[in-house]
Amino acid sequence: MKSGEKIIYSTHPRLFLYSGSIILNLMVVVILFYLLPFAMEAAARFEYSIASAVRLPLVQIVTWIFLILILILIVKSIIDLISWRFTKYILTDQRVVIEKGLLRRETSYIYYDKIVDVVFSQSLLERLVSAGDIQIFGGHEHTPIVLKNAPNPERIDQLINQLISGDYETMTRASRGYRPPGGASVFKRHSKKFKRLR
Repeated sequence: MKSGEKIIYSTHPRLFLYSGSIILNLMVVVILFYLLPFAMEAAARFEYSIASAVRLPLVQIVTWIFLILILILIVKSIIDLISWRFTKYILTDQRVVIEKGLLRRETSYIYYDKIVDVVFSQSLLERLVSAGDIQIFGGHEHTPIVLKNAPNPERIDQLINQLISGDYETMTRASRGYRPPGGASVFKRHSKKFKRLR
């Protein structure tokens, strides 16, 4: 973030949707672990039946294939998890920022005064887990910035629109009990005025 830039909202994509492959990979790992003894038994039977013709260590080959597949799926799940952890959607007081990557950092952003349109969409599954895709279009030919599988998309959409129009700062001041220049609230000033008249 730039100096003097204030973070209003920061979040990660919904893990379940962003890295859906993690769940799928782990399910396959469980299935492979379950099938491994049966595969080893089948390989042992087959090895015994062809032992006279060919000398192949089928049990060891099948075991290694299963273990390599399991290892690949676990490593891929870890990489997906790290990718999710290092993907951030940030709304500052000046711009919308998407940060990605652990080793190779990638940052895309758009300033509020450059935004011409904001579109958010939700599939049925996204609605069930309160997530959605928010596309932010700037006034140029480049592809839009997309907050994919963002949690609470209605809130993010509302915040972006408030920050574009400048309503966010006004609402925050009001919620903190901000008093307009001139001292006390209108109600207190009027009550003092009436006291002086009595």
